Amino acid sequence: MSMENKEGPEKFSFLQEVIKEKPLNRKKLMHKAAGLAAAGILFGAFASISFCVFQPWVDEQLNAEEEITIPKDEEPEEHPQEAKAEEEEREPELTLENFEELERAMYQVAAEANKSIVSVTSAGEDDNWTEEERKEGTGACGVIMPSNSREYLILTMGSAIKDAEQIQVTFGDGASCDAAVRKKDAVLGIAVLAVDRNQVSDSTKSQIQEAVLGNSNMTYKGDVVIALGSLFGYSKGMGYGIISSNKNTVSVADRVYRLLDTDIPASRQGSGVLFNIDGEVIGFTFAAEQVTDESSTLRVLAVSDVKEELEKLLNGNSVPYIGIVGTNVTDEIAEAQKLPKGIYIKEIEADSPGMAAGVQCGDIITAMDGDPVVTVKALHNKLLTFQPGDEVKLSAKRLGSEGYVEISYTVVIGGAEKK
Repeated sequence: MSMENKEGPEKFSFLQEVIKEKPLNRKKLMHKAAGLAAAGILFGAFASISFCVFQPWVDEQLNAEEEITIPKDEEPEEHPQEAKAEEEEREPELTLENFEELERAMYQVAAEANKSIVSVTSAGEDDNWTEEERKEGTGACGVIMPSNSREYLILTMGSAIKDAEQIQVTFGDGASCDAAVRKKDAVLGIAVLAVDRNQVSDSTKSQIQEAVLGNSNMTYKGDVVIALGSLFGYSKGMGYGIISSNKNTVSVADRVYRLLDTDIPASRQGSGVLFNIDGEVIGFTFAAEQVTDESSTLRVLAVSDVKEELEKLLNGNSVPYIGIVGTNVTDEIAEAQKLPKGIYIKEIEADSPGMAAGVQCGDIITAMDGDPVVTVKALHNKLLTFQPGDEVKLSAKRLGSEGYVEISYTVVIGGAEKK
């Protein structure tokens, strides 16, 4: 007899593991929190020290103003006109259409160059500009020079901003912006102004450009030129002409400069810029009164002769200054007049470093810091290697009862803006 399992299928039960949470160890927790806090303090201290150490360097890199450089031009050829005359001559076949085409081409060059021309208006403490003056830019001419990323740098006449409390620059589209004096050169009578680029709208920026400085050493008699600026008694003037002479020079304190004469009629009180047919600046009329004469035609200072001074001014540096006006004693003059070779002092500017050092009219300078300087140009080039405040030794000869005797002076170089 079979037996039945009355209890049914066998039931299996599985063990279920229950993981209990560890009791909180407050002591270990406190140690861990303290460690994290200490690490945070150390990290913060290290970050603070690093910030203090590197912040000046970072600021310097971010705010560093890039230096503006103007390459020096080569000296002109000894006989450029003869070289030109040897070129093969071609028989021109000109018609009225050729002339009209030339006029249009000249105007296009002038219009492009005119984008770098501005008007500079200044006012004293009690003066106010009218809206018409702001819009028309009725002041002196200025030219936008090679600039930096933060400012537009503008060259203009020093007399245009003399004793000015306010200065405004008006661009070609009529927009005006405040300007500040960056640096002056009272010997040349020029000044560099700075306009913050943030003041200038995008619309105006699209219509202006920095001038390109050409090589005036390669400018010859008969070359076609373009004059722009306030040269004819009104602003925004434009004229065409030719170089009538490139042989004249002018002597100012410590320097001698070449002049470019043209056949373009111009006002003596005018100010402007001379361009070649490539649209490059080859001269300007912002210089001191010594540069101008009674002529009614345009005479400008050759730009190649002043590029080193311009580079200093654009970078906010002073042009070194002694204050002596001299002339070269050449071999011929030395033999005829029985004079030593060197720089004959014709004039000493009042209260100048040269006067303070004891330089006298009639002295003949022969060396600076031991290097021979027998021409004004050599003296000028040597002077540009120094900074205001430097002491230099000038060697000279002075006429005494028994002929010329050796003398020397110690000169503390000044800055041309304080002339």
